[in-house]
Amino acid sequence: MNRRSFLKSSGITILSISHYCIRSYANDTHSPSHPNLVFVFPDQFRAQAMGFMRQDPVITPNIDRFAAESRVFDNAVSNWPLCSPYRGMLMTGRWPWSTGLTTNCNSSRPEVYLRQSERTITDVLADNGYTVGYLGKWHLDTPQGVPVVDDWRNAIWDCYTPPGPQRHGITFWHAYGCHNNHLRPHYWIGNAPEEEKTFFDEYSPIHEARIASEFILNTNGQLRDPEKPFALFISMNPPHSPYNLVPEQYKILYDNKTPEELLNRKNVRGNAGPKNVKDYFAAVSGVDDAFGRILNAIDQAKLRENTLVVFSADHGDMMGSQGLMAKVVPFEESFRIPLIIRWPGKIPVGRDNLHINVPDTMPTLLTLMGLGDQIPPAVEGTDYSKAITGNEQKRPTSTFYIRFAGDHSKARGVRTDRYTFIREFNKDGKVADSLYDRQEDPYQLKNVAELKPQIVKQMQAELDHWLKKTNDPVKVEFEI
Repeated sequence: MNRRSFLKSSGITILSISHYCIRSYANDTHSPSHPNLVFVFPDQFRAQAMGFMRQDPVITPNIDRFAAESRVFDNAVSNWPLCSPYRGMLMTGRWPWSTGLTTNCNSSRPEVYLRQSERTITDVLADNGYTVGYLGKWHLDTPQGVPVVDDWRNAIWDCYTPPGPQRHGITFWHAYGCHNNHLRPHYWIGNAPEEEKTFFDEYSPIHEARIASEFILNTNGQLRDPEKPFALFISMNPPHSPYNLVPEQYKILYDNKTPEELLNRKNVRGNAGPKNVKDYFAAVSGVDDAFGRILNAIDQAKLRENTLVVFSADHGDMMGSQGLMAKVVPFEESFRIPLIIRWPGKIPVGRDNLHINVPDTMPTLLTLMGLGDQIPPAVEGTDYSKAITGNEQKRPTSTFYIRFAGDHSKARGVRTDRYTFIREFNKDGKVADSLYDRQEDPYQLKNVAELKPQIVKQMQAELDHWLKKTNDPVKVEFEI
C-alpha cells in the first residue's frame, strides 16, 4: 500500500475492524450523567505531529477527523516532560514533589513510585461505580528486589504491578511496566502472576486497540458490567523509541519523502532527527490507525453520545529540533502535547487557547463526569470544566515548566500566549534566564532575555506566582 492508497482507503480500511467480529450492540443502560471515559495517550507523541495542525507533514486521518468533532486545546503542556512524572500528575492531580514522582521509575531510583496512599482518578471512578480498565504502559511502579544502580542507563525498568491496592481501582488489567519492544510486546493480563507474562506478535498500538475494542463492545457482557459506566485508559508506547520498531505498512507511507521534506522545522540540526524521522512519523500513523479502530468500536457499540474521549500524550519529541532528541526540555516540540476532547452535545467543537497543566486533568474530568464532589482534597490542579464546556471561568495566563536535575541543570519556567521563559538553577547557586518570543521567533532560535528586560521582569513575576502556588521546593532551595 502506498501513501495515496492509504489515504483513499482510510475511511474504510483504517476504521474497519471487522476482523474483530464486531456486531451492533445496544447502548449501555447507565445514567448519561456519568459518561464513559476513553483516555488514549501515546508516549512521546508531539503536538505538531497531527495532520490538521499543518506543521509536521504526517498522515493522521483518524486524529484529523476526531479533531473536527472535538475541542482542541492549543496550549496544553506536559509540565515535566518525562513519562513517570506525567503519569503521576495525570493520575493524582498533584505536582511531582507532592507525590515523590520526580523522575522515571526504574531501579536507579527505588524510592520513586506511585504510593498506594495516593488517591487517583481511577480510585475515585472505581469507588463511584465505574468499571476501570488500563491497557499498555503503566510505568508507575519501580522494580523491587533488584540491585540499585547509580546510572539510569543501566537500570531495570519493567516490573509487575500485583492485583490489589497498587492498581488503584483498576480491575481490567492488560498492561506492563516499561518495555520498548513494540513489535513483540508483553503484558500481564488480569490477575496473572508475575511469572505469567504473555507475549504477542503484533504491533503494540494495534494489539491494544484490539483489546480496547473488545472491552468497549463487551460481547455477551463478559468483560465489564453493561449496567455500569466504564473508564478505559490506553497508554500506547509508540512513537517512543526505538523508532525503527514499526511495521512496514506504516513506513512505506513516507517512502516518497526525503528527511528534509519531513523535518520542515527551521530549528532542526544534526543527523539524529533526519535519521529517525521516517520511522517516527510511521509510528505516528500507526498510532492513528489504532486510535481509529478504537473510535470505530465506540460507534459500533452505539456509545458515541455518552462517551468522553480524550486523546493526549505524556510529552513530545524534539526529533532533531535544537539539535536534540526526545524530551525534558522546554522547547515546543518537547513541552507541548496534544489534548483533544470529544463529548457530543456537551463540549463545544472548536479550538481553545486555555492554558492547561497536567494536574488540571483529573479534577476537570471528574467534574465533567458528574463527580466534582468526589475530587480528593489533596488535588492541586484546577477544575476547568466550566471553561471547557463553553461557560465563563477565570482562565490562567500561563502554564508551568519543571525540570529536575538529572543530566541537565534544574530549571523552572512559564509559557504564556507569546513567551517562553526559563530560569536554570546551577549547582553553584547561580541562575541563568532564557526568554523566547514565539510570536517573532516560533522555532525558539534566539534567547532575547538581555534584549527585553521588562518582559523578563514580568515573566519572573509569573514564575514566582507558580512557585508559590505549587509550593515548589526550589523556591526555598535557592532562596527565591
